[in-house]
Parts: sequence; C-alpha cells; structure tokens
Amino acid sequence: MRDLELLGANLEALAEQGRADLALQLLQNANEQHQTYHQTERFLRLLEGVPEPLRQEQVFQRIYLQTLARARKPKDVLAWFESNTPADGLHLYRAWALLQLNQNQQAMEVLQSLCEASVPDRGLYYRCLGMATNRLKQAGWQHYFEQARNHLQGHALGRMLLDYGWHLYSSNQHAPAHATWAEALIYLENDPYYLAWTHSNIGYLLLKNKPAEAEQHFLEALRISQKKAANGIRGRALLGLGIVRRMFGELQRALQAYQEAYKARGDADDAQLALWGWGHTLRLMGQVEEGLAKLLQAHRINPEERWIELDIAAAHLMLGHLEYLEQKLPYLRSISLGDREKIQLGILEAEWLRCKGDLAQAKDRLASVESNHFWFREELSCFPLLASAVQGAQPRVRATYRVEVNPYGRLEVRVNGRAVPLPAVSKAGELLVFLLIKGGSASLEVLLDQIATPGKNPRKALWEVVNSLRLTLGWKDSVRSTGRMYTLDPESEWVFPTEPPLDHQGQMLEFMPGYYSNWIEEYRQQWNVI
Repeated sequence: MRDLELLGANLEALAEQGRADLALQLLQNANEQHQTYHQTERFLRLLEGVPEPLRQEQVFQRIYLQTLARARKPKDVLAWFESNTPADGLHLYRAWALLQLNQNQQAMEVLQSLCEASVPDRGLYYRCLGMATNRLKQAGWQHYFEQARNHLQGHALGRMLLDYGWHLYSSNQHAPAHATWAEALIYLENDPYYLAWTHSNIGYLLLKNKPAEAEQHFLEALRISQKKAANGIRGRALLGLGIVRRMFGELQRALQAYQEAYKARGDADDAQLALWGWGHTLRLMGQVEEGLAKLLQAHRINPEERWIELDIAAAHLMLGHLEYLEQKLPYLRSISLGDREKIQLGILEAEWLRCKGDLAQAKDRLASVESNHFWFREELSCFPLLASAVQGAQPRVRATYRVEVNPYGRLEVRVNGRAVPLPAVSKAGELLVFLLIKGGSASLEVLLDQIATPGKNPRKALWEVVNSLRLTLGWKDSVRSTGRMYTLDPESEWVFPTEPPLDHQGQMLEFMPGYYSNWIEEYRQQWNVI
C-alpha cells in the first residue's frame, strides 16, 4: 500500500511541475505491475485521485479504462464515456462493458466501427470479437479467441482463457472448455480471485458426470476464497458444494453449504440462489413450512426468476394445498422452463392427478418425464405416495454419513469416502481425534482444559474450534452440544483405527505429526510411537 501512496505523492509533484510525460510513464509502469484482481482494485483507487491535468491525457485515459475493465466495472466504463470524448481506439473498452451487460448487438456495432490498428489492446479486441460473435450466434467466434491468444500472456492470457472456456461451455463443447480452463489455471496461479473462479467453473462443468471431482474443485475454490483477494468467489463455490451434496443425498451437508453461501453476501444472483437452495433442501428434508418461507424470500429478490415459482408450488402441494396448484398450473405451463423445471412440473402434475384420484393419468404423466436424472429422484422423494403408487417403492434420497479418520501420518478425514479439506495441523482436526479417542464425546470442562487455545477467551476459542469442525465436516449436527457435553453425531458411523499402522519399512506411523498438545504426547507414549 505504501508504494501506491508514494506514487500518488510523486504524481502530484510531477503534475505541479508540468512533467506530465514522466508522471504518465510512472503510471504506465505501475499499471504493468498491478495485474491481479486485488492489485487492480488498489490501483484503481490511486487512479481516481490523480490530479485533473493528468486525467485529460490520452495515456491516462487508456490506463484508467484498462483498469476499470480489469476490476470488472462495466457500468463505470459506460458512465465515463457519457462525459468524455476519447480517441476512437478507446471505444474498445465501451464494447467490453456492453458485453459484460449482455448488450451484444451494440457491442458488435462498436467493434465493427473500430480500426484494428487504432485499438490499444489487440488481445482484448479479439477477445471481445469472439464473445460478441458467439453470443450473436455467428460463425468464426473460436477463431477470434485463438487470435487473441497470440497477443496475450500471463494474467491477461489467463483471463481470456477463462472467457473462452465459458463460451465453449455454453456452446456445449464441454471437453474443450475443460481443457481451456485447465490451461487458464497455469496463468492465474498468482491471482487468487480468478484462480478460485476458474476452479469453480471447472466444478460446475464436472457436476453432471463427475460430482466427486467437481466437489474437489469447489473445495479448492473455497480454500482460495479464504484470502481477502478472492472472497467474492466464496458464495459461488458454496453454491456448487450444495449441488454436489444434494446429488449424493447428503441433505444436511447441502443445507449447511447453502446457508454459508447466503452468509457470504455475494451479489443478488448468488443470494437468490443461496436462499433457493436453502428452501429447496429444507423441503427435501420434510421441513416444508420453513422451506416455503425461504423460497418466498428468494423469489422476492428478483421476481423475474419465475422458475422459483415451481418450487413454491411444490411446497404448497406437499402441504396439501391442491387449490394453489390448480390455480397456478396454466401459468406454470406457460413460462419458459429449463430441464430441471420441466421434470419438476411433470412430477407436480402427476401428484396433482394422483391426489384427485386419477392414478392412471398420474402414471402416464410421470412416464413422460425424463427419469434418468437426480432431479427426478430428488423431486419424486417429496411425494412418497406417488412414488409408491407408480414405482412400488419410495426413492431413497437422504444419505447416512460414514466418517473415516486416520490420525497416523498426515491427518486424513473422509466423509462417505470423499476427502474433506483439513490443514496438516489444525485445532479442528485435533478436536475431532480427541473426541474419537474419548469414545465420541467429552465434557465442556475437559475440552476447555485439553483443546482451547491458550491466551484466548477459553469458551470463545472452543466455540470457534467446534464451529470450524462442523463447517469442515459439512453439517451442523456433526458435533452436537447438549448441556455441557459435546458429542459426535450418534446417527453417523465413525471409523477410527485403534492401533498404528506400519509403513513400508515395518515401522509404526507417527500419531498426529506436527501436533504437540499434552494429550497427544501422552497418547504417543502409550503406543510407543515417538
């Protein structure tokens, strides 16, 4: 931060001396050194305080517009053009801003008006042409992205590949999109914001066919988003985790993911999706009234997202409100529906017919619905009488939890066979192993003595550790607090080795390496693993 403060002071001094040429050179050097998303946000604050004489210089205008684009502020770019008349080539940034706001035809018109030789950034020029051509469903859009590659390197190349991958993905070219995003990871390694974003994108791409791999990418995005520079991606990663865990039937884990996504306070779209996921999962868990409240809250954020009304109708039907669905059906049939909503509408209509006593028509309607998808199994589980009448058995959606903990060597924890992220050394990991050694439970007093961090408020410190473990495992009741006792979820299966395994040389593996609490040292001595 001090380097930018010093630069700001130097710019003011040079402007007063009439040395605009030197001031602009300093700005250009700083611009090249502030390429990550977080650096760009800081650099933008400096630019907004630059003395007025420098702001009229074309070099400054180019740097300012470049920085607004890197900071992803399209509305600010368009506002700047309303009160400034820049050189023709700088209208490239207006085209970029229009594309970010899905004003694609206007963006294409701006791009077509530009002379290629006049644009200040040919990589961005071809990238924008690729985006506009794709969205307007014109041929040759991939060629423009490949041309952009020839003019870019480093972070700028990574950002282009992020866009390129998205347009491949939206064109149902999933394998090329995956390869493109995998390449982007290389160039974005030092930019936490875009690195987390890319991992999140790969997670969504893998959801349908490889949910376990998708989960690992969402978890990596979540880990990176702990950094302040990438905090804006946290909600998106948690939304992805919510979907994965619904796919595995882990409804408590899905619920926690959606609740944490809402707390992340992303943009309005993320908040709406988080509330929808929260309400939808409560509905799947049979907590229909609470779920309906969250669904209504989600719908209020943006009523134009009409697909949420199907979940609202489903909740009413689960509560026995047939009249609500009867009144809504003509409307629900008329709105544009995605694949999930088409499945959902078919099941709602089938249940409505069953409730009216027309089982034959209910079976026919359900037979017309795409059933080879988890959306079908998930929604049908909300109507067990329909499932039983049609299939002869109720679909199983809710999973039980099997938690495997290996404290020998690096601490490893798996829930239902899939790894959960734990640092090599953490208080959450220590608490988990301690509770397992104590048979699954321990009193508040014992935990305060053995686990709480010295030098902090003991009860607050312990609460933070317990909460961290719950978040890591993925569901609130993984650690239950009753009275003055803390207990691992008794409804889950906890697998914990009772003796140290041997390594390839026949030596016993060390218990909890890197941990040095008194109880751990004593446990090592008990097993003679030192």
